[in-house]
Amino acid sequence: MMMPVASRTDAFTAFQSQLRTLCLNEFPCGSGSWRTSTEKNVSDTRFTVTLKDYGANKEQEEALEEFVTSKFSPYSVDYSWSDEAKGLREIAVKSPWLITEDFIHNHFKTLRIVDKNVHHLDTGLLKLPYLEELTVTANHLTTVHSQNIPKTVKVLELVANKIDDLEQLCEDPPPELQHLGLGLNNISALHDYITGAYWPCLLSLDLSHNNLCDLIEIINKLSSLPKLRNLVLLGNPLALIPGYRGFTIDSLRKLDILDDLMISADEKHHFKGLARRKEYVLDEAKMTVKISAATGIPPPPEMLSTEEVPLYPVTTRTYYVEFKFLEDFQSKTRAESDNKKEQEKDKDQEKDAVANGNPAGGDDGGDKENPVTITEEPSDVTSTSSPQPDPKDPTLTPSHTPPPTLKLVPYRTKGIHWTEAGFQFQYSQDIVIDDLPALKEYFKKGMELSIKEDKILSRPAETEESTEESKGGKDGKGKDKPPPPTGDKKKKKKEPEVELVHSPPEVSVLGTYTLELAEFIEGEYMIDETCTCKGQEGTTTGEEEVLKEEDDGTDSKKDKKKKKERSDSPKGKKGKGDGKESKEGKDKGKKPASKPDKKESKAKRPGSGKSQHSDEEEEKPPPPPLTVSISVELHHWKTAQESIPSQTVMEKMALLEETIHE
Repeated sequence: MMMPVASRTDAFTAFQSQLRTLCLNEFPCGSGSWRTSTEKNVSDTRFTVTLKDYGANKEQEEALEEFVTSKFSPYSVDYSWSDEAKGLREIAVKSPWLITEDFIHNHFKTLRIVDKNVHHLDTGLLKLPYLEELTVTANHLTTVHSQNIPKTVKVLELVANKIDDLEQLCEDPPPELQHLGLGLNNISALHDYITGAYWPCLLSLDLSHNNLCDLIEIINKLSSLPKLRNLVLLGNPLALIPGYRGFTIDSLRKLDILDDLMISADEKHHFKGLARRKEYVLDEAKMTVKISAATGIPPPPEMLSTEEVPLYPVTTRTYYVEFKFLEDFQSKTRAESDNKKEQEKDKDQEKDAVANGNPAGGDDGGDKENPVTITEEPSDVTSTSSPQPDPKDPTLTPSHTPPPTLKLVPYRTKGIHWTEAGFQFQYSQDIVIDDLPALKEYFKKGMELSIKEDKILSRPAETEESTEESKGGKDGKGKDKPPPPTGDKKKKKKEPEVELVHSPPEVSVLGTYTLELAEFIEGEYMIDETCTCKGQEGTTTGEEEVLKEEDDGTDSKKDKKKKKERSDSPKGKKGKGDGKESKEGKDKGKKPASKPDKKESKAKRPGSGKSQHSDEEEEKPPPPPLTVSISVELHHWKTAQESIPSQTVMEKMALLEETIHE
């Protein structure tokens, strides 16, 4: 069944629907029959009612006002969409003859249209000549025509829409506009629209949670606003840059509030001079991921088994923590430079082969195609992107563009063998990301953590002698083996070490966790958490594996013992004729005894062992939870001095530039 789709509405139509909720011509408002008559001269006739019954069907003006002003009145309505709505309703009670269309339009100074499925700001808003505050949020606006906005507007809120183009908004904007709210939209560039030429009186600007990336360019545009004092850029990809706050404060010296935080004099002093160091302010973010320890990993079954473990195969288990993150910018550039070098080498080899008369692939004199090099992505890179949209889809608009594809690379700590003291990884990894929109999308989804176990089986390598012996054993020739040479024990120690062949690791996931990183988008710089991982279905702990093996082994041993007892018992040796004697012997051997207690009989029942075993299992405490201590830091500069990279960083950058140029 198809869900009904709300019809598209204009802004003025939404205003009229909200105006109808005031019921200006209905009880208790308006000049209806419920109001007392204001005429003093009433003709005295024989049909005149007595004073007792006079006004029984009428309401006094004070009572009507109470119906309108009281919150507990059944006739109370929503006044939140305008500051003048309540006053207009009171006028409709006191002076209903004043309520006309022009009076209503001239009365409103504030108007809020929230979540009314508005797609267009129409010319009907021009009928409100004294409007000063216009809020159209949580709607579906893609563009805004400034000609349809009254020139008296001083506050314009267009938050949580789908605006991606500012050209039509800046054609003829309100000249006295002081606040412009464009947060939670799809704006990716300002161009020359948010400048002092269009907004000379702008004091406050909200551009939060958009797709702005170029910090230096955007700050240069905003520096032309002469009266700007309050700026919000939080939630944009550019806010993830380490020098974002410092560069903004030093570039816009008249700014008082940035991202809803007051700019102190100390901040202005610490970041002084950063605006002149634009070469150090790069459009990239730096993260540091630290994994300190993990607890709750169950011991391997080899340590829990009580039976003798065979010499081979040798089982080696290592434990580590793995997480997925975006590919590092430095490693990416190195990989690209390596690919270029390999391509150049291949081209040089082909040229040499052609010069020697031995072209690779193809006969002499034939048409030669240009060699095509295919660079495959590494196998450890996983893509979590959505399916590619159809460009011919009419519903696909710039505001509905899909999120950027995320190519995630697994990072892992070093493998550690199991110890009772716990797992101290002390892992630290610095990651530099130049794709800021992808990093913002990654923060929204969160970091996937997993505790994994690698199991490797090692067996001795098969030699030629062992293969010949196995063949001789099968033919029957190798049954008589020569006795081992007698000698001292020291000779046994000098035997050569056995070469082991290692199997590929068997990877099993012990637990997973998704670390929430959305706080970085809201302005946080550090997330430190102890994650409690969820176990994977189908995985068994070491104790469970040992119990299974012991149960299988004990069952087989019990079966063997039962068979031996049956064969060795006197019943099996005696014949059929000796049955009576055996019964008599049993009767003689019996002694008169008192009846057993109920408790003893219950304890000797065959099913009692299982109940005791189940009680023991229930009494076992649950295993400790799998926990991982992790901290993720988003780097940010606290002073202008931190913008100058260290000598080691400068050397690395120089090497990268050399490899890129080569």
